[in-house]
Amino acid sequence: MLTRIISGVLMAAAILAVLLLAPAWAMAIVIGAAAFICAAELQGMAHREAGQADRVALWAACIAAVAWPIVQPTLPVYDASRALLLGFFILTIFRLFRPLPIDLAARRLGADGLALLYLAATFPYIYSLRLMGEGGWVVVLVMAITFGGDIGGYFAGRFLGRHKLYPTVSPKKTVEGALGGLALGFGAALLARAVFPGLGGLSVVDCVVLGIGGVTFGILGDLVESLIKRACGAKDSGTLIPGHGGLLDRIDALLFAGPFCAFYLEAVQPW
Repeated sequence: MLTRIISGVLMAAAILAVLLLAPAWAMAIVIGAAAFICAAELQGMAHREAGQADRVALWAACIAAVAWPIVQPTLPVYDASRALLLGFFILTIFRLFRPLPIDLAARRLGADGLALLYLAATFPYIYSLRLMGEGGWVVVLVMAITFGGDIGGYFAGRFLGRHKLYPTVSPKKTVEGALGGLALGFGAALLARAVFPGLGGLSVVDCVVLGIGGVTFGILGDLVESLIKRACGAKDSGTLIPGHGGLLDRIDALLFAGPFCAFYLEAVQPW
């Protein structure tokens, strides 16, 4: 537990430094690096027989797809179709040059295509949050909601959990934990509104939608990653973060909550 706490505090401090002290392009580099790491983790789970060339192809596809919308002037909310098409072309052309063993070609392409869709359709929205309102503080708001939901879910589930939420996919998650996460996520949204600069334009209704909606989508993101891990027979996506597992294990909820919050904030424009 101590290792988990120390790792979490150090990671949070590093993220806050990038969000609040560094320019937007620095965050774009961090997002690209995170996509690179998560692509490797997904590929390592989905087909462990992948060679270095397979990894390079997936990395190139994911980075190209993630970078495309970041350099476009149409943010904050963007059309992902061109980005995904670019990445898909890279993957398919590579597989045509390396089709053997032919009976596994479709499975490998499918696994890499899932990784591409998973990362390239979600990561750029984290960057889009950086361009909204007060910039870095908006990302901090969404992270506070997401991680507040994680913390509330963990402690409520540990001390009050009685009813399984979805045991087929995630045996440890409980209904009580989910309710605790929703409550703390809403509380985190209210606290952020009161404390963080530039977020005073958010109404209580906005906090309800962002808190409850963000945590709900975060739970979905966590369950999706758990589904992939269980299907692949993996306990964690990786070993990068001591006490937490892989990077994807730590940000799976954020990758689903981020787009939801970006769409909502783009619609209401509380700035």
